[in-house]
Amino acid sequence: MKLDAQKEQSRAVERFTQIPKLNLTCLSTPVEKCVRLGKAIPGAPNIYIKRDDHLGYLCGGNKIRKLEYVMSDVLAKGATTVVTVGSFQSNHARATAMVARRLGLECVLVLNGEEPGEPRGNYRISHLLKAKVVPVSSREERCPKMDEVVLGLENEGEKVYKVSLGASDDLGAFGFVKALEELNYQQQKMEIRFDALFIGSSSGGTQAGLEVGKKIFDLPDLRILGISPDDPADDIRNTMANIIRPMLARLGTEQNLNPDHFVVDDSYIGDGYGRGTSLSKEAAGLFLETEGVLLDPVYTSKTAAALIDYCRNGVFTPKDNVLFWHTGGLINLFK
Repeated sequence: MKLDAQKEQSRAVERFTQIPKLNLTCLSTPVEKCVRLGKAIPGAPNIYIKRDDHLGYLCGGNKIRKLEYVMSDVLAKGATTVVTVGSFQSNHARATAMVARRLGLECVLVLNGEEPGEPRGNYRISHLLKAKVVPVSSREERCPKMDEVVLGLENEGEKVYKVSLGASDDLGAFGFVKALEELNYQQQKMEIRFDALFIGSSSGGTQAGLEVGKKIFDLPDLRILGISPDDPADDIRNTMANIIRPMLARLGTEQNLNPDHFVVDDSYIGDGYGRGTSLSKEAAGLFLETEGVLLDPVYTSKTAAALIDYCRNGVFTPKDNVLFWHTGGLINLFK
């Protein structure tokens, strides 16, 4: 690396460490080798799993990493109420409500879909937390309704903070810059180097943070493979670019982004959000039978399906080190 590039990288890392965050849970999460899973897939690489399903707030996973940065900003701005959006079984909405309650904040959730007749899963927990739920029919109605809710609360004297879908904005995504720093330390301690990383990618913030981390922690050879559970790859790539640009500007580093360079695979979506496929169901069963690891039906099972399919198609060599990042979401097994 040239001297100027080294200085820029060092400056970016220093600026990153100065961004305020809350310590909401105990980090770091384990990295485990999936020996029995690897044996069950002929020609598989060395498969590892990053256990963010071990994070607190009922398997809060990637949502908690992002909320550590967003909620720090909420407190700094003196907000009294947070409002966010999601589906009725949204992990993000439920996790936001849990963290808000811990911090003494009111929480309003604008949720889309068919409202369950009896609250179950994440929706039941949100009810138990006494978060106010505002139902809408479709994804497209969420943001306009959120703006309407915010205006009404402000007229009542509340100081309101809008939390983006999945906490996936140019602040929340720093949670996964921090996560990649954590992983980089772990791989050095384990004396290995990961060749590829599989992650569920939907609202864009998780993968965006990893891409920024890859840049500032100088990991150019790491392949970050985002697997979409719902949206088209081009939409996710463009969302990521819009998140990453202000992040890089804040870090004072080069912004020559090309969204086409982000790897997002939308070929494992099946019939859409929360709807399993034959391959995702097989993947969930294989992880459970070989490693005792539960996967959720929305994100991690489809990400695992991609991992297994890539292995079977010979994308990796047996010497490669491949990481599956478990992003939590297990409450959806009980909806």
